[in-house]
Amino acid sequence: MRILLVLGSLILGSVAGIYLFSSIWQNTAPESRMAMTVGGGTPVVFGVLTYLGVKTADGDRPSLGNARTWFAILGITAAAAGLFVLLIVAAAVVAQRG
Repeated sequence: MRILLVLGSLILGSVAGIYLFSSIWQNTAPESRMAMTVGGGTPVVFGVLTYLGVKTADGDRPSLGNARTWFAILGITAAAAGLFVLLIVAAAVVAQRG
């Protein structure tokens, strides 16, 4: 159940991140670094906050002092980055084909 919540928040965060990315890009085209940082960071923040907020099967929340939590956060970050890049490429392909 926890993995489904994290995946759902990654998808929601990716959609919100792409919206933020496009609105920042449209308004300040030279500042693409800021647009990419905000757009790419949104799904990471959503996913990590969901992971830290959901209790485990034994009823405990993850602790930031545990190495396992940090590996999970690293995995969430990698998944969010991959999903964000995949959705950006898909949007670019759709935009080019008209």
